[in-house]
Amino acid sequence: MRHLFIINPKAGKKPDPDGLRRRIDAAMAGREYTVRVTSAPGDGEAAARREAEKPGELRVYACGGDGTLTEVLNGVVGHPNAALTVVPCGTGNDFVKIFGSADFSDIAALADGEERTLDLMETGGRYAIDICSVGFDARVARDVHKFSKLPLVTSFGAFTISAIYNLFKGLCNEYKVTVDGETLDGTYALICVANGRYYGGGYMPMADANPTDGVLDVLLVGKVSRIRVPVLLAKYKAGRYAELGDITLRRAAREVRFDFCGRRGVINADGEMIPAEAGTVRLSDVRQRFFAPAGAWAEMDKLKQERNARIFEQSRA
Repeated sequence: MRHLFIINPKAGKKPDPDGLRRRIDAAMAGREYTVRVTSAPGDGEAAARREAEKPGELRVYACGGDGTLTEVLNGVVGHPNAALTVVPCGTGNDFVKIFGSADFSDIAALADGEERTLDLMETGGRYAIDICSVGFDARVARDVHKFSKLPLVTSFGAFTISAIYNLFKGLCNEYKVTVDGETLDGTYALICVANGRYYGGGYMPMADANPTDGVLDVLLVGKVSRIRVPVLLAKYKAGRYAELGDITLRRAAREVRFDFCGRRGVINADGEMIPAEAGTVRLSDVRQRFFAPAGAWAEMDKLKQERNARIFEQSRA
């Protein structure tokens, strides 16, 4: 089996690509592996695609943050011989939080990790594995890197500063929205479509979203006043959206369509910003092989069991 490590040398607050290369060399001794260091946006995707197009089994390691993971994903997707993982070196490293305390930085353990297949989302001709959104939080995600490199500012802190910054630009807008054909037009602060659980440096809008369950989780947050934004962010971050009352609406779906009603908006797809006047996020027919350290999948299995039990109880009510 071949192993490909794609390093984003600029990922994180204190990048150390040379140190990471030494760790890879030590952990992969005796294995067939290649290391590629990116120098421009798109390099990781191109390198992953080139290797995935070659015959034989391939394991690809996205060494960076969530943006690096998404870029490399778009290079390997559709190649059944290629499995994907991430060595977290970024600012937020949100996607792997769904695996609980599993140590994705242990490269030797990761190389021998267990593999499963994950659901994917498609939007704007791109694939995403974690969370897509439009509205207030997409604008916040667009601007978060303006603040993430500031001294003493954590990833969550940068997201919060960006939220305050964007609050002064306006909070809610009109959208035309359909969720699996159901019309839900209205005024919304944000529309979140989740395959994973975390984004924005630790925000967890829906605590039981799971990329192995075959559905997307959609949360629409309606009109809210600026004075309630601190409460909104606190409850939204903790997955306690139900406590916000009737301004929120949740659906399980396979496809979400939205129109910005004549405005030029942005779709946040795992940190990639896609300008658009309208868009669609759909559950892809393609799934992605993904590998994780031993024991990491237990958290995912627990989520699925709890969700299935809740759905069963609701069906009996």
